[in-house]
Amino acid sequence: VAATVVPRAPLRKPRDQAAVVVRKIAELLRSAADRLGDGDVDRALAMLRDARSTDALIAELRAASEEGLSIVSSSPFRRRHGEHQRRLAELVEPLDVALRNTRVVVRRVAVACYRREPVPASYASLMRDLAVLSERVARELVADRMATVVVDDLIALGRATARVEHSDDLSAEVILAQVRSIIADLLALCGMDPLEATDAIPLR
Repeated sequence: VAATVVPRAPLRKPRDQAAVVVRKIAELLRSAADRLGDGDVDRALAMLRDARSTDALIAELRAASEEGLSIVSSSPFRRRHGEHQRRLAELVEPLDVALRNTRVVVRRVAVACYRREPVPASYASLMRDLAVLSERVARELVADRMATVVVDDLIALGRATARVEHSDDLSAEVILAQVRSIIADLLALCGMDPLEATDAIPLR
């Protein structure tokens, strides 16, 4: 019997690690917004190195998710948690995509700083707003809730991306496109169908 009694900690780990990933997204977005403001190339390159090291966060999330699923399938005392653990496992892919899109933002911001390419100030504002909403999503995850309370604000921010000025510079256009993609990724993370999430963000 003792072998089938497992601690709760491994069952909490997937959602806690998911929150770590979302907070990293928020941190990188804030840093990218700051670099658009000050144009500091050295700090932009340091930010880029930091972003490139984030694959480990997703690897830890996958491992935690697999461990949680394994526990609930092997322990009769934890099988009632099975559906919850499966829902948490479904967060891995949208989080992976969101983090990849964030790395693209960081890379293009670093390029823009290095090449002194102009990027509309409103893009930095969008990134800061998205960082705030990302932090809210992370808090919901830690509280073991789907972040449905953030959906309306994410949709509103997605709509705002269609009203900002646009640029002919490649870096600026990539940054805006990826910010829009991250919003859709977070909407999917909050439980919205991915196609509906994309449709909720209007074109120009």
